[in-house]
Amino acid sequence: MNNLKQTLLGKCMDAVAAMRKHIEQTMTSNRKALDAETKSSAGDKHETGRAMLQLEMEKAARQFKDITAMEAVLLKIDPQKNTKQIALGSLVFS
Repeated sequence: MNNLKQTLLGKCMDAVAAMRKHIEQTMTSNRKALDAETKSSAGDKHETGRAMLQLEMEKAARQFKDITAMEAVLLKIDPQKNTKQIALGSLVFS
């Protein structure tokens, strides 16, 4: 049972790491695009582009915060712990 819990926890950690990497790449890409947009021509199109990039940066920041919280919860799980009551990290079959 503990081996299954360890495997499942590992898969969850891998998924969170993949999401974190994707979000970090998005944030880096948005920063580069924002820098390029700063060097662009002025006008409404320029301001709209910057505003859209800023919204994307804020969205990515929220996602990063959420994924960090998810990772913190996963790190609290002890796959070796067995309980009689359902608790964080319990594996339940029905």
